[in-house]
Amino acid sequence: MLHVIILAGGSGTRLWPASRINKPKHLLAFEGRQTLLETTLHRAAGLAPPEQTWIITSQAQAKLVADSLAHSEIRHFAPQHIWAEPVARNTAASIGWAALKLRHIDPDAVMVVLPADHIIKPAATFCETVQSAAEIVEKSPEMLVTLGIKPTFPALVYGYIKRGEALKGTNSAYHVRQFCEKPMEELAKQFYESGEYYWNAGIFVWKAGTILDLIEQFEPEIGQSLRQIEPALGTAEEKSETDSAFQSMKSISIDYAVMERAENVAVLEASFDWNDVGTWTSLDRLYAEQSDSQGNLAIGSELLAINSTGCTVRCDDANHLLAIVGLDDIVVIQTADATLIARKEQEESVRRIAEELRKRNADRGDARWS
Repeated sequence: MLHVIILAGGSGTRLWPASRINKPKHLLAFEGRQTLLETTLHRAAGLAPPEQTWIITSQAQAKLVADSLAHSEIRHFAPQHIWAEPVARNTAASIGWAALKLRHIDPDAVMVVLPADHIIKPAATFCETVQSAAEIVEKSPEMLVTLGIKPTFPALVYGYIKRGEALKGTNSAYHVRQFCEKPMEELAKQFYESGEYYWNAGIFVWKAGTILDLIEQFEPEIGQSLRQIEPALGTAEEKSETDSAFQSMKSISIDYAVMERAENVAVLEASFDWNDVGTWTSLDRLYAEQSDSQGNLAIGSELLAINSTGCTVRCDDANHLLAIVGLDDIVVIQTADATLIARKEQEESVRRIAEELRKRNADRGDARWS
């Protein structure tokens, strides 16, 4: 049976000041009124019913997530399908824990793992692609399938997947030859021009039992922690055993823990439009048709741009006028209590603002902007 796991525990620090501790990235809306999490749930509805759909988040965000869905169009989503990790331990722990709980519910469970912060269109094509991945797993239960996005430019902010030989009996699926970290500019151009690489979307399909076996094989300490939880599943001791196990669990991504080590890994080429809204400049691609003749983009406010090119501005107040003069490739993001002004080439450094503000909060007890 197909089950959907939605990962919704990240902080989105590169999207400060809109993304905060009390309003993380997946609870922001970028198209219309629906949050990224809501749109992900709507997409997931084409794969599995609500009773086979689960959200993994942190204890700190669990109430925020539940409240946001209670006041949305998705009121039917059951609160007990929101699983809160005791502490953040990266995606290997999150996915391993989810697989453990799913296997307890359904021993033959096939998992679809989706980040909550992607914008994907059209939903029907997305569902068709995931169903194709699930068919591969059903035929070959030992296989791990990841979705690859065909690059549209030499991106520096995404990891890459190099494809190998075609997977027999499938369309657009290949054995994975190599996972590659975020490249420098020259290497990204080589990846893009070769036609052999995909962006790594972090969308996975596999059997719950298979990923648990591989976590046990490659990260036995995490496997041991998960085994500590297993006897308590469905009992009054489950929460306390889970809290205890997570405290000592290793923090590592599923990519490092399993995907880069496993042998039976396939990449399925995705034919849908994909945007992970990871940085403010990702809005340039999302709203490309709204840019003016000089490449300036305004979202949520009026913009007056003089002698300026390639700038992106976003304001929470639709009645607020933003004027820029003599600027190139700048991001201006304004919220009710904070404003970000940054060069686009420095977008990866925006996360340092959130880190610094959290340090300030610890030192001064001032959490206004974090």
